[in-house]
Amino acid sequence: MTLSIPPLAPARSKDAVAPTQAAWDRMTPAEREAAVASLPSWVDIEECGAVEGEEHQEARRIVGETLRPHFAEADPSMYVTGEMGVFFPGEPRVIPDLFAVPGVAPGGGKRASWIVTREGRRPEWFLEVTIYGERDKDLRDHVVRYAELGVREYFIADLLRRKILAYRLNDPLVRIYTPVLAQGGRYRSEVLGLDVALEDGKVRFYDGDRRLLDPDERVEALRDALNDELMLRQDAEERAADEERARHDAEQARRDAEQARRDAEQARRDAEQARHDAERRATDEERARHDAEQRAADAAAELARMRELIERLQRG
Repeated sequence: MTLSIPPLAPARSKDAVAPTQAAWDRMTPAEREAAVASLPSWVDIEECGAVEGEEHQEARRIVGETLRPHFAEADPSMYVTGEMGVFFPGEPRVIPDLFAVPGVAPGGGKRASWIVTREGRRPEWFLEVTIYGERDKDLRDHVVRYAELGVREYFIADLLRRKILAYRLNDPLVRIYTPVLAQGGRYRSEVLGLDVALEDGKVRFYDGDRRLLDPDERVEALRDALNDELMLRQDAEERAADEERARHDAEQARRDAEQARRDAEQARRDAEQARHDAERRATDEERARHDAEQRAADAAAELARMRELIERLQRG
């Protein structure tokens, strides 16, 4: 039996160049799919420069996980990601640590790379984190390269020197960066609409006077908010229980007062009945006394009459 094995996908060179905008515009949909498929989506270890370890990875993670939740609320059309190849028209890819693209419709799905001609949007903000690796590449070469690509702003977090470097294209036709000057230790990003600073070895972002929380701080804030909510709920439940007890006690007091009123009313009726009974007994006694006196008077009169009769008989 002969097994049929599907052919492997054609090899994709890491040096492949993205189509120019003019070439892309001339392509059919199938040709565009083929052009995208020919571009590499993986990143070789040598393309990442020197491996800078956990400090470098942590700095990139914190920046991404600080910006994404902020823009999810403030501006969902701001696409923020990193560790992904970016293909500008007619250029081989670049791989910034992080980048931001304004005006991206939410819900575009997961991407393996950012191809400007396919997306119709170009990144306008790049960030590189540098510590011990190829510092000249970030601090010198990329300043020229990213300006030539038309990246509007390029920020460098130099964790070794504990400082931020920032550059901006003031004129998109003159692709030479101008340094962004710090104001109170912060560097303004017009693309992000945020101020950027390096504080305690961390890249920090400010929206006006409000500092954006990094992911760990956000978890802590959520934990505090949850604890506050639980305490408020517990207080509310305790207040409700106290109010229920007070209501129950008040209801019991009302019932007791009502019972006392009924008892008092019954006592009054009993007293009134007793008074009435006493008055009736007094009346009966008075009548009985009167009847007895009347009977005695009648008896005395009868006795007097009998004596008078006897006397007449004796005289006769």
